[in-house]
Amino acid sequence: MPIDIKPATFERVPDLARLLGRAFEDDPMFLWPLGSQASVERITGFFRAFDERLSPFGWLWEAGDGAGVAGWVPPGSDAEMMEIDRELRPQVAAYTDDGGKKYEAMWEWIAANFPDEPFWYLDHIAVEAEHRGGGVGTALIRHGLAFADRDGVPAFLETGRPENVAYYERRGFRTISDANVPGGGPHIWFMRYDP
Repeated sequence: MPIDIKPATFERVPDLARLLGRAFEDDPMFLWPLGSQASVERITGFFRAFDERLSPFGWLWEAGDGAGVAGWVPPGSDAEMMEIDRELRPQVAAYTDDGGKKYEAMWEWIAANFPDEPFWYLDHIAVEAEHRGGGVGTALIRHGLAFADRDGVPAFLETGRPENVAYYERRGFRTISDANVPGGGPHIWFMRYDP
């Protein structure tokens, strides 16, 4: 049975943010920069604020009726993403032990590892626990990879979870580098899909 992928409307963001909060509650890329302030509620709050900005651009996608969600950012969106980041910095700073210093340093380092060419970016993806293993995540990934294929550009992602590496490899990505975030941060894998 095909999985319906549709743009996530602004009204759907709160429910999808709760899904993301649960999915990322133990993710090293949130645990390290948020420190003792890391919680499902704060991670949910971050994704709500972030995805309220992605949704109007048409960059947020929902699988089924909330079974999964993915943020796919198109090439040429640097100015919009920098504005979103600028708007969210005060909220992130309030969510951390150090005023957002580790968060900022981690994302500056991650951005320095992005390709120098245009690419589709899988910013985040999550699937409800009861729907995992049913093809929802694969459908959300294929949806974005179809844009990369159409545009003839790569797709890119990073993950701080070692178990995700093989999952993404099975869907056409390959690891192009991996390293620890400077200053004691998590190990990050940078992965690329070529059309």
